[in-house]
Amino acid sequence: MQEQGIEVVDITPKAVYGSSLSSAEPYGTEEIPASERHGNARQQFTLWFAANMVLAVLVSGFFSASFGLTVLQGLSAVAVGSALGAVLMGLLAGIGAKFGVAQQVQGRGPMGYHANAVPVTLLTVVSALGWTAVNTVFAVLALQTLVDVPFWLGAVVIYSLQAVTAVWGYNLVHLINKIATVVLAVLFAVISVISVNNVELNLSSVPAGDFGDGSFASWAVFAGFFFAYVLTWTPFASDFSRYLPASVSHTKITMFTAAGSFFSMAWLGSIGVLVSSFAADLGAVEALSELTGSWAPVAMITVVLSTIPVSAMNLYGGALSLLTIGLPISRPVGVITMSVLSIGIALWMQGDPYGTFYDFLSVLAYLVMPFSTVLLLDYYLRSSRSGQAGVAELFDRSRKIEWGFIAWAIGCGASMLFWNTELFTGPLANISSAAGDIAFFIGGIASAISYLIFRSFKPLAAGTASPQKTHLPG
Repeated sequence: MQEQGIEVVDITPKAVYGSSLSSAEPYGTEEIPASERHGNARQQFTLWFAANMVLAVLVSGFFSASFGLTVLQGLSAVAVGSALGAVLMGLLAGIGAKFGVAQQVQGRGPMGYHANAVPVTLLTVVSALGWTAVNTVFAVLALQTLVDVPFWLGAVVIYSLQAVTAVWGYNLVHLINKIATVVLAVLFAVISVISVNNVELNLSSVPAGDFGDGSFASWAVFAGFFFAYVLTWTPFASDFSRYLPASVSHTKITMFTAAGSFFSMAWLGSIGVLVSSFAADLGAVEALSELTGSWAPVAMITVVLSTIPVSAMNLYGGALSLLTIGLPISRPVGVITMSVLSIGIALWMQGDPYGTFYDFLSVLAYLVMPFSTVLLLDYYLRSSRSGQAGVAELFDRSRKIEWGFIAWAIGCGASMLFWNTELFTGPLANISSAAGDIAFFIGGIASAISYLIFRSFKPLAAGTASPQKTHLPG
């Protein structure tokens, strides 16, 4: 290019990946360059809508009758629990566009580079392995109602489809979820109409619950199911928004992410509530088959298809987690590693997908709450106000541990005092029984107070960024 006899060289960085679907994603946990940023906030709606259109959400609604809740009580619990989790998810997703890094990497800011490996391993690696296995078990069981196939072979075929999507990466995940939003919405609409028509609804009847008596405590515990389900996604929230341009409004990302999560959770959870009196005593796949009658093959195909987008996201996020904790592997190798390990869990769980390991996965949500609380507080009070230093510190290996990790640990410890689960009952669980499951809120409050106290202390690591008055959250 020449201008008035002077050659002008364009040194603007060119996108290597951009919005391409013809090549696999080349990036891992590094900061996404500005030249690679693309997309808009609306994409977060279809991404998270499809991610939550799965049988596990529908089945969660089945437990409404078991808690002695009326239909209206159950529906309100689903709405409140889903909404609270969705808003928290949206706020965290917005950080991805500002920093250009995965949620797991963001944890290094308040936690420290090395200490962050503890919550990331527990809350993202284990969670991704487990939830991929749970959803795949349901998919294979549904597949076996259609064709005579050994469980292991069905699992390998489904995992292969999930892994290919995750290996190809960010752009394909978003495209698959965009298509799945339309396809699954139509299929689940059919399932919803048929299921509701096949049961007798009584809005005022009070079922005899095995786990609850229809009290506020029962309502709160049931609402906690849906809050916890969304909560387990929060450590991955920014993984799928980190390619968005930094100029995209944080508020818009929050709104579209929250809306996508809420509408799918509320929809399937509500259908589960409406049919809970019929389905509560049946297995998940068996209940869906009975509810849909002659349309059962369509329902089973829906279960299989719905597993691909959600599990691809889990494998993708799990691979980023392996890189975050320091494993010297590439992102595609991370996806394959996660797939192999998760297949092993699925084979173990195939006879009882709601067994002890499922209980363990549910317990992890209690530990996610303090983690997400610390991340949000640190973002709004410190890192978002620290300019480029707020991103640079995330890759500073000298920052071994920071106060945020201590705050997270305190929040987890406080939460455990109030746990009332199959695996562990805290010493203070009986004190809060009338208020329902308050362990989530205790963990969040304890970690928040601890973080605010520690924030007045000198940072534990020299490389920790300090707020600058000229930099405010976007």
